[in-house]
Amino acid sequence: GSRRIEGLQKEKQMEPRKLSLVTLLEYLNQAIMGIKDPRLASNATKYSLLDAVLGAFSVFFMQSESFLEHQRHMESNQGKSNATNLFGMIKVPTVPQIRNIVDGISATSLSSVFSCVYQALRRDGHLKPFQYLGGLLIALDGTQYFDSHKLNCKCCSSRKHKNGTVTYFHSAILPVILAPGQSQVISLAPEFITPQDGHEKQDCEVAAAKRWLKNHSSEFKGQPITLLGDDLYSHQPMCEEILAVGMNFIFTCLETSHTGLYDWLKYLDSIGDVKRLEIKQWNNNSRFVYSYQYVNDIPLRDSQPAIRVNWCKLIHTRESDGKILYENAFITRHELNEQTVPLVTEAGRSRWKTENENHNVLKTKGYHLEHNFGHGQEHLASCLLTLNLLAFLFHTVLHLTDLAYQQIRHKRGTRKGFFQDLLSLTKYLLFESWSSLINFMLYGS
Repeated sequence: GSRRIEGLQKEKQMEPRKLSLVTLLEYLNQAIMGIKDPRLASNATKYSLLDAVLGAFSVFFMQSESFLEHQRHMESNQGKSNATNLFGMIKVPTVPQIRNIVDGISATSLSSVFSCVYQALRRDGHLKPFQYLGGLLIALDGTQYFDSHKLNCKCCSSRKHKNGTVTYFHSAILPVILAPGQSQVISLAPEFITPQDGHEKQDCEVAAAKRWLKNHSSEFKGQPITLLGDDLYSHQPMCEEILAVGMNFIFTCLETSHTGLYDWLKYLDSIGDVKRLEIKQWNNNSRFVYSYQYVNDIPLRDSQPAIRVNWCKLIHTRESDGKILYENAFITRHELNEQTVPLVTEAGRSRWKTENENHNVLKTKGYHLEHNFGHGQEHLASCLLTLNLLAFLFHTVLHLTDLAYQQIRHKRGTRKGFFQDLLSLTKYLLFESWSSLINFMLYGS
């Protein structure tokens, strides 16, 4: 009996722990407390820096620009509000006040929150479903999140058109952890694509990706990482920096931009050194053919020194009519053989998740990534984007680790319906905590 109890206790200790919203908000609070208030000290300061940042975060987390307005109204009537009980705000600032305060805060001061969440997920075993190719896959992909013909700041990039007009815009790399078969992606700290001091040319996505490596690669020590990206990344300088920090890569490799490599492939194919593999699979009463070509240890470029890479190609067709459903080629440092080449190409294909499960959700499913929440004169646009990403990350984590949250999301069905319920309930009812709100949504008590 005692052994059985000890065994159950050990099983209990090995179970992944729930990451509550309270814990996640503690990570955010710790980061905010480490930020120097950009305002001059004054007795007339009405709202704290903490209230301003949490206020902005709460709008994204609740997916409602009117959330704070409802809470100020509740506070005036009841003396308390859900802004206090759910997010820990002391006073509820207005949106213009939030914009003025947050504009002076660097977005990078919030990057530590992403790292804290990643480490907690890893520590508690929640990343096990994302394990692939012996480690984790991280997709790098840039996206634009603001543009205007008039508004601009020192952090804006610009694009001049043939008619003489100029578009000012903001963009960033939004890295995510993903895996084939997983519907969720886990957001990591963004890297902003901005004009860099000392550079005549405007910043580009690859330069930003190199900065992301420099700033964040140390966070993944002890965990094998494979980076995914499009053809933009599959060139020697980028690949060398990835290998230097102990990471691997699977990048799209187009013939138009890698003529030297493809000349090698043509020669190797002519002498029979390009290996082939064909796998047929049934799916929904149709049979599909997966045709692979692969070769190990070829130079990435003509000029020397050239790093050696492994190359593979997948052509996915429907057997009944021969229609090509997917075709792409990749370079990697993963060894390719009959067992690994399907895994490597599947990983390369999974990069679409960063569009479908990350960018598209952020832009079209309530987070309104491309909406201009405020541009400011310094850091407002990038800081608001970061808080928006953190809101998305926190909901993802709750979905992965919190059974009650999973149940209410499943019960409510659509993402839109879930957030409509959140707003309606918090507009009229005061809840003691986030768990009280979720329990009310589940059980009506």
